[in-house]
Amino acid sequence: MDKTIDNVPGKLDGLIRRDELSKMLLEMVDIPSPTGSEEALARYVGGRFAELGMAVKYQEMEPGRPNVVATLKGTGGGPSLMFNGHLDTSTVGDEPGLLVGHRNRAGMLEGEWVYGNGASNMKAAFPAYYGAIKAIQEAGIRLRGDIVVTAVAGEIEKAPIDQYQGCQFRGGGGGTRWLVMQGVTSDLSIIGEPTGLRVQPGNTGYLFVKLATHGLTQHTWSKEQGIDALAKMRTLMDRLEAWEPVYEQRHPHPFMKPRVGISAIQGGFPYKPSLCPAPYCYLYIHVTMVPKTNIASVKQELQDILDELAKEDPEFKGDIEIYLARNGYELSLQHPLVRTAEEAHRRVFARDSVFPEPYRYSVSSDGSTLDEYGIPAITYGPGGINRQGQYSMYDRGLGEIVSLTNLVDCTKVYALAALDLCARDRAQWLAETKPFQLFQA
Repeated sequence: MDKTIDNVPGKLDGLIRRDELSKMLLEMVDIPSPTGSEEALARYVGGRFAELGMAVKYQEMEPGRPNVVATLKGTGGGPSLMFNGHLDTSTVGDEPGLLVGHRNRAGMLEGEWVYGNGASNMKAAFPAYYGAIKAIQEAGIRLRGDIVVTAVAGEIEKAPIDQYQGCQFRGGGGGTRWLVMQGVTSDLSIIGEPTGLRVQPGNTGYLFVKLATHGLTQHTWSKEQGIDALAKMRTLMDRLEAWEPVYEQRHPHPFMKPRVGISAIQGGFPYKPSLCPAPYCYLYIHVTMVPKTNIASVKQELQDILDELAKEDPEFKGDIEIYLARNGYELSLQHPLVRTAEEAHRRVFARDSVFPEPYRYSVSSDGSTLDEYGIPAITYGPGGINRQGQYSMYDRGLGEIVSLTNLVDCTKVYALAALDLCARDRAQWLAETKPFQLFQA
């Protein structure tokens, strides 16, 4: 390394400009990018990183949904670092039942805080990537390894099912999977998901599951002659709630805990309620899985519940459909990438980083896909802390929110991590990390 950025945070304070990061974040939040409509934001992001002299390519996952790949070439011989992030937002902004603040689509600046749809998850990461790279350049530093910024479509936890079809429902990590399938890889990756400035060395996997109960409909006047699928589903829901703690105990992990979420239900004929009882009822649940959990075994646990209910009630009939499945992954807490991120955090904040609470690992990231392609990844991002100091990307009344101080400090952490990682000898890095690889040649 020709130069180093010393006296943290002193020298970085002069190279990382709060107003510039704030302006970029507000501009990004002002560009709507719900799942399926990421192109406008992709073009903006590509243009901004092109300003830094990075080679920018657009990789079309499907029409109107490009991934952005921006590369800053190193001098050679160092590990390549990918800063990865998704373009799509958690919500469109007009979903029924959202708090008023969650409907804020345009970016708003209120003193220390930027809020608006996508501000925390995860548009704030891109100004931090931009500011870190620009600071390194302005310091006159040439890194050995490449830095690759990838902005992908379709990460949000969504999947087409039943009447919900189309690109606006194709999330679930599709963009990063398309990215690596087309050969865009790196030696390591940092993902700026809203972890609340905590180093997160893994994620649980998850399943989207549709459970169905079936009945026999009649008219209201003769409803006693029917079989009520809604009543059968109530029984199933009770059983699922009782199963969750059992499921957690069956799948222990040193620092992650799996969860079960009951999300949605539909059944019967809303336009003709005189058809009673309902002939069908569908329940949609989210089941998270600690790493190395066999998906088929989780499906069997759910099937066992259905089988038990059928034994107890001869009129009970249910079935299962899995419509999205993603594996979990983890890095050793001793992995050099984890250690480097912790050290960068320590230098900026003058205190140790803390790891997220066990259930936080149930929030998805594309780290699992990168891990499947041999790219060790962590998540660490500026979002995920609200005005009350809680680890949450939402602020009651304002929706998604990001502290500008946290954004600046996260940018410093990214710059320090890149300085360390990309300045190393690649052969030495690969040898150093080989003991942590799941599969070795």
